[in-house]
Amino acid sequence: MSTIFMMNGVKHPSDGWNLVSQYNPVVGQTQWRLVQPDYDYAQEVARSAYGDMLHDTDRNHKYRLAIEHALRHRRKSHPGESINVLDIGTGTGLLAMIAARAGADKVTACEAFLPVANCARTILLENGLSEKINLVTKRSNKLVVGCDLSERANFLVAELLDTELIGEAALSTYKHAAECLLTQDATLVPYAADLYLQVVDSPFLWSFNRLKSFSSDDNPSLIRLRDSFSSDAMQKCPGAPSVFDIQASELEALETDSSEPLGDRQLRCLLAEPIRVKRFEFGPPSAQIKLSDSFVITKTNNGDRLVAVRDGSVHAFIVWWRLKMEPTGTVPDISTAPKWANDPEYAWRDHWMQAVYFPRNPVAVRKGDPLGILFNHDSFALWFDLAPVPPSEMVALATEPVERPVCDCGMHYAWSRDRIAHLNTEEYRMLTGTILDRIFSKLGASSALDLVIVSDCSLLPVMVAELSRVHSRQHQINVHHVETAHGSLRFLEGVYAGAKSNGFSIHLFESMDKFIDHYKQSHASISNVSPDPPSILVVAEPYTAAGTLPWDSVYFWYARNQLLMAFPSISPTCLLCPSVLRIYGVLVELRDLWKIRASISSCEGFILTAFDDLVQSAMRKTDAFIEPHPLWEYPSKSASLPVVVFEMKLDKAIQSDDAIVVSHGCMKATSPSVNAIAFWAEWCVPPDQDPASEFYYSPTGPSVSIVPGQPVRWKSAGPQQGVLFLPTDWSKGLDSLSDNTAFSVNVIFDPLSGEHSFSVSIFDAGRLHLTLQSTISSC
Repeated sequence: MSTIFMMNGVKHPSDGWNLVSQYNPVVGQTQWRLVQPDYDYAQEVARSAYGDMLHDTDRNHKYRLAIEHALRHRRKSHPGESINVLDIGTGTGLLAMIAARAGADKVTACEAFLPVANCARTILLENGLSEKINLVTKRSNKLVVGCDLSERANFLVAELLDTELIGEAALSTYKHAAECLLTQDATLVPYAADLYLQVVDSPFLWSFNRLKSFSSDDNPSLIRLRDSFSSDAMQKCPGAPSVFDIQASELEALETDSSEPLGDRQLRCLLAEPIRVKRFEFGPPSAQIKLSDSFVITKTNNGDRLVAVRDGSVHAFIVWWRLKMEPTGTVPDISTAPKWANDPEYAWRDHWMQAVYFPRNPVAVRKGDPLGILFNHDSFALWFDLAPVPPSEMVALATEPVERPVCDCGMHYAWSRDRIAHLNTEEYRMLTGTILDRIFSKLGASSALDLVIVSDCSLLPVMVAELSRVHSRQHQINVHHVETAHGSLRFLEGVYAGAKSNGFSIHLFESMDKFIDHYKQSHASISNVSPDPPSILVVAEPYTAAGTLPWDSVYFWYARNQLLMAFPSISPTCLLCPSVLRIYGVLVELRDLWKIRASISSCEGFILTAFDDLVQSAMRKTDAFIEPHPLWEYPSKSASLPVVVFEMKLDKAIQSDDAIVVSHGCMKATSPSVNAIAFWAEWCVPPDQDPASEFYYSPTGPSVSIVPGQPVRWKSAGPQQGVLFLPTDWSKGLDSLSDNTAFSVNVIFDPLSGEHSFSVSIFDAGRLHLTLQSTISSC
C-alpha cells in the first residue's frame, strides 16, 4: 500500500505536534496527519457522551426527586442512622452533589475515567461541595471498605445503563456492590428496571437484517443472483450479534388491520399491548441479581394467553425499559418507550434509544394465534426469538439457556445494517438497472472489455457477470471488482467462489494497485502499437465502506487516475459513471439533535461550566467540522431552499497534486430557529444516446422535495447525511433575522488529501456577521 505525506491543513504547526499514520479511504492510501499531542486524550473525552445525559432534563429531574425523596424516607424509617451514600460512575458528580445537598451525612463518589474525574473535582469545588464529597478515581469493583469507604454504604445512587439496559456491565457492577460495598438493607436510586417488548410486523426493519432476493420482476436475467446472495447460510443466519439501536419513535405504528403492504418506516404491532419481559433488581441481597436467565414468555401482563391481535409477520422485537426510581414508587419512572407506545413518561433522549432484535426468520401469524417469545440474557446482552407454544400453555416456561446468536454467513460482519438496508431499496435497484443499461450500451464499441467496478459491499459485480453471459458470443467481458473493505473482501471471496458454479467468474482485488499488477501480467503481450487493445471501463455506484460523509466515496476517481498513469497507451480507459459529484446544503431547525453538541452551563441548580470547557475543547481538537448523522431519526424543518454548494466533474483526470477545486453556494434563512446545516451528495449517471436519460442519484438526500418551513423527510437507508451544528449564539448581535440574512458556504477540495474543507460565512444585509470554518480533517 502506497504512502503519501499530508499536512492535514495545518500550515504552521507548533513544536510538539505528533505525526499519526492513518488509512484514508477517500484516496485509498495511508497518509500522515499532524495532530496535537493530547489528541487521544481529547478524543476519548469528546466521545464520552456525558453531555447527552446532562441535556436529558426528564432524567436529571427525576433523579433529583428520587434522591431527595429516598433520603427523607430513609431518615424517617431509620431514625438516628448516619446516611452513607455511594455514587458509582459519578461522571460530573451531579448525583453525588444532589445527595450532598439533600442532607446525606457522607458521600463517596467513584469515577475511573481520569479526565472526567479531574473535571468533577473542579465542579465540586465550584459548587462548594469538595469538602462534603470524597472522590475516588477507581472503578467500583476496585473500591475497598475501610480504605476508600470508611464503612459499607447504606444508600447507592448510580446511572450504569445503556439502550440495552445491561450493556455496560450494570448487572455485575450492582452484584459486586451488593456483595462488597453495601449494607443488606441499603436504599438504591434507582432500585430496579422493568424490561418491555412489542412484537412488530415491519418489512422496513427486517430490511436491515437480511438481503432481499431479486425476482424476475427486477430483471429476468438476474435469477441466479438469488443463488449467489441467498445461500442456505445467509437465509438461516441469525444476523449480527450487536443490538440495533434506533429512534423507534420515528417509525409509524399503524393501528389498522389492513392487508395493504407496509412501507418505509412503517410497522404494525402484533400484541395488544407491550409485555413486561422481566424485572431486573439492582440491590441486595446479591442472590436476586441474576447475571443470566432464559425462559419462554407465553402470557400477557395480566396473565392471559399471549396471542397475535392481527395477521402479519413477526419481523422484529422492539425493546425498551422503565427505571424504578425509588422504593416507595412516589417518583415517576424514567421510561425509554417509543412515542407510539403511549407511555405517559415518554421523553426524547439520544443517549438511551430503543433496541431492535430480530428472530432467526420472519414467521407469519394469524389473528388469535398463540405466541411464545424466547428470552435470554447474560451479563452484557439480551436476545430474543420466537418459540413454539403448546396449545394449552399459558405460563412462562423455563428453558435451557440458548447460546447468543452470532452471524455465521459472514455478511453481517462484513456489511453494515445500513448498507444491507440500502441494497434492499427500490432506488438502489433502479440505480443498478440504469448502470447495467449504460454498461451494455458500450459493448458495441469494442470486442474486448475489461470492466473494473470500484465499489465496496456491492451487488453490481455479480449482476454484471451474470448479464455478461448473455453477450458472451459477441463480446469478451472480464469483470473485475476492487473492494477496499477487508471484511467485505473476505466475505465476497466466498460468494464469488460459489458464483463459479453458476458459470461466471469475478476477479477480486483489494486495491487498484493489485488490479494493475494483475493486468500487467495477464496482458504482457499487448504492446503500445497493438492494433486492437482492450478497453478498460471503470464503474462505481459509488460506495466506500470506511467513508463517513456522503461525498467520501470518490476513491473510484483516484483509481481511474491510477489506471491512466499505469496504462497511458491503452485506449480508451473510460470512467462510465458517476460523472459528476454535487454536494447540496439546506438550513434546518433540528428539533432535538442540536442538544448533543450544545453547552450545559448548569443542571438541577449546579454549575457545570468546567465540564463545558473540557468537552468543547476536546471536540474542537478531534471532531470533524461536519458530522454524519441519520437524519431520518431526528425530526427537522427546512429553513431555506436547498442549494448546490459544490460541484465537480469526475470524468476529468487529476492534473497535479496541488490542484484545488473551489465551489460555493448561498442560502437565505427563512426562520430565526436555524441551528444546523444539513448536507448530502448527489451523483450523476451520464446519459446514453438520449441526453434526457441523464440520471442523478442521491442516496442520502430528501425523499421528497424540500419546502421551506416544512418537515424534511430524509431517506432512511444508506449513508448518513452530513450535519454542521451552528453555535447556539450564532445570531447574537443581529437585530432580527430577515430575508437579508444569508449563509454562504464555501467548499475547497484538495485532491492530495481527498478532503473537502468547508467554511460558512453569515451575512446580514450584506455585512459579514460571523465566519465558521473547519480546523481538522474530516477524513
